[in-house]
Amino acid sequence: MSDVFISYARSTEPQARQIGEALRALGYGVWRDDELPAHRAFSDVIEERLRAAKAVVVIWSADAVKSDWVRAEADAAREMGTLVQLRVDAAKPPMPFNRIQCADLRDWAGESETPGWRKVVASIADLTGNSGADARLVATSFAKSSEPLLAVLAFDNLSGDPNMSYFSDGVSEEILQTIAQTTKLRVIGRGSSFQFRGSDKAAAHVKRSLKATYVLDGAVRRSGTRVRISAQLIECAGETTLWSGRFERELSDIFALQDEIAESVATALDAIFTPAKTPETIDPAAYELYLRVLQMSVGNVAGDVAAAEIIRQLEEVTKLAPKFGRAWALLAGIRAGVLRYGSPTEPYRVMRAKIVEAAETALELNPGLGIAYQPLAALEAFGHYAAREALLKKALATAAHDPQVLTVTGFFSGEVGRVHEALARAKRAFDLDPVQFGAAYAYATFLDFEDRYDEAKVLWDVFRAQWPESGMVARAAIAGAIYHRDWERLDRLTEANLPEPGSARGMLWFARNLRDPDPSSLARAVGRAQKELERTGTIHFDWLISLFELGLADEAFELIARASFAYMFDLEQPWASGSRHGSVLFSVGGNGLMMRDPRFPRFCAKLGLCDYWVKTDMWPDCADRVPYDFRAEARRLAGARA
Repeated sequence: MSDVFISYARSTEPQARQIGEALRALGYGVWRDDELPAHRAFSDVIEERLRAAKAVVVIWSADAVKSDWVRAEADAAREMGTLVQLRVDAAKPPMPFNRIQCADLRDWAGESETPGWRKVVASIADLTGNSGADARLVATSFAKSSEPLLAVLAFDNLSGDPNMSYFSDGVSEEILQTIAQTTKLRVIGRGSSFQFRGSDKAAAHVKRSLKATYVLDGAVRRSGTRVRISAQLIECAGETTLWSGRFERELSDIFALQDEIAESVATALDAIFTPAKTPETIDPAAYELYLRVLQMSVGNVAGDVAAAEIIRQLEEVTKLAPKFGRAWALLAGIRAGVLRYGSPTEPYRVMRAKIVEAAETALELNPGLGIAYQPLAALEAFGHYAAREALLKKALATAAHDPQVLTVTGFFSGEVGRVHEALARAKRAFDLDPVQFGAAYAYATFLDFEDRYDEAKVLWDVFRAQWPESGMVARAAIAGAIYHRDWERLDRLTEANLPEPGSARGMLWFARNLRDPDPSSLARAVGRAQKELERTGTIHFDWLISLFELGLADEAFELIARASFAYMFDLEQPWASGSRHGSVLFSVGGNGLMMRDPRFPRFCAKLGLCDYWVKTDMWPDCADRVPYDFRAEARRLAGARA
């Protein structure tokens, strides 16, 4: 029989699965009701497994509190003395379970160092008898897979030519990616670790800045087709060198060299890993061109012209090196970005075929390239939530520590209303790569959406200083101040020299009318919205939310009733950027009033969300926060898309 029985409500199945996998990684046998046999009464099996388990983990949530099954299982565990309880949302354990310690895992995304998770693991170890040597083995296994945090720094360029820095940076990033994909080590993203150069590379400084426990640093010297790399692995706390090595290869053997370095690092940290299958050779010209393109593609692509040039060069790389998986994955991602957010110059079906070819080639060559699932998800229509989610889950399963994967999957969670889950993933990405723009922006955004404004505004100020030219950051900081009626802060923000000042004009109009409503101005706004609806057949989410917040709830829902959102289900339609399609609908601070209106599910039904929630039984956070039966209304409206 299993050591651990997990009790949970169906809506928290993803959290139950994650907890089960984490406990299995510690060596425990785990059972939950996804393993019910087909030939026996499920109630008999559940009771048998429950009573045989040494520890019963009860996952409390708003749905679990209402569940007779979960309460009964928790009560049986309490009587047997095997109860270990935790919560994953704002709901607290009901009586009499509120008298027993309950671990808080509301922001948990798999980290071993989280206090709540440590409490759960310690309780299970006590109940199962994993003390002494057994407990040490379990703790060691967990430390190997989760605790080390490695920063791979940009290796120094010793080639004698400052223009070769792209080469040393590129080789460093490839080593970083190889370690991240072929070991169970957590690796800080390039955006954070590559900021340290020269005297800033001191291990103690990196430890303070990034909370890294280990640093991999080195130097690259290139001469013709030969490359020489020296590397050293340093333990930050004691600034002790654990391993060092020197390697020299022909450029055609660069993959074998990267694998050798990754294996040496993992062995030095006593990590368990399986090296990825990589080609033994690569055309040196293709590799050098790839490194140049990689440098061009860091961050957001600046427009269609830049994207077209990156695509052209990546196509050349894949011709020269057809077995280079990461080049194919990058090519798929850039093509998908142009198709969904840019101005494609080829018909949709042609672009789609090219994206599929590149992504599938990347995955065939290296199944561990989770990033390659993202362009496939981008090929789905925005409203095809289940199809998009299935692909993003594959990305997360194969690249659980990739900040980009975590960020993208986090935004998806927000788009379907699971803002708390979105925040947990964004925080995880930010912890791994705190100066990568996407991760930072997502983390502050979802703090704001979760109504944790005091924390969010501090981050927005940090990010405004870090990215002073970013209009996105400036607008987000302003939006937070407006939706939380922080007028003093808004005045300070608007007195500053804002980047892209014209883009904030509509937001400032909205703020003025929140502070001091002008009936004639509001009437003109409704008229403009009606004209936009007549012209396009649809209406921006932002407009609808703003009208509702300004007290024009009936007018907003009248527009929703007339509008069509069919474009969201059309494979060939581009995805609009910004918040009109996004999780802004589920922002507690920004759209809390609309969510509390019983008409809100009608809006969600037109967006295909009710269909998704009913079919998956994975409900948005607002289902437990509104003063009406959200689930019943969503079920009634499922299939009523218009």
